[in-house]
Amino acid sequence: MKVKSEEINGAKRYFDRVPRQWDAFYSHENRLMYLVNNFLRKGLYQRCQLAFQTCGDLTGKSVLDIGCGTGRYSIECAKRGAKRVLGIDFAPHMIEFSQGISKQMNTDQTCEFICDNFLTHSFNEHFDITLAMGFFDYIETPAPVFDKIAQLNPGIFIASFPRFTPFWGLQRKIRYRWFKKCPIYYYSEDRLNQLFKQASFAAFKLVPYGRGFIGIGYGE
Repeated sequence: MKVKSEEINGAKRYFDRVPRQWDAFYSHENRLMYLVNNFLRKGLYQRCQLAFQTCGDLTGKSVLDIGCGTGRYSIECAKRGAKRVLGIDFAPHMIEFSQGISKQMNTDQTCEFICDNFLTHSFNEHFDITLAMGFFDYIETPAPVFDKIAQLNPGIFIASFPRFTPFWGLQRKIRYRWFKKCPIYYYSEDRLNQLFKQASFAAFKLVPYGRGFIGIGYGE
């Protein structure tokens, strides 16, 4: 399965520079910063809440966290009782950061973090839940990713997808594409329906939230 290098290099370079800044969006340790981010970036917290509501009871479950970033979703899964969590990200400094945070949170016996490209990595285990939160924002050609996730046959696949709106989309384009040299992509409901159908999930549904969708696919 071939991957366009130009498709990922911009995002990889960007995220490899900003693990600490990015983690601050999710961190509860600085209460004031958390409250500020909760107000300014409400969508991040809405999708997190929806994701864990969909996961349900994680006790004894195995989780794959695609594009794990600084590992906050992985760590939360471990805190909620998951027996095994594998986080994968292509940015080395994100993985280093996630390993450090996981150790601080005493979840390092449950969480494993690896630096690799999801499409080219070989997985030799089954996961009850596969997460891809904030991942597809940076994927130009999502169909191969959908296909591989479906082939892994997770019990539940949960992912977030940004929806283009004129004001938000324009300012994101300026911030990410122009200043940070990091491409951003958006998804319509029709396109997501097509992607889920083509990947042959047993069933799926889309849940609108804020400026995007939570997509939920079910394995056989």
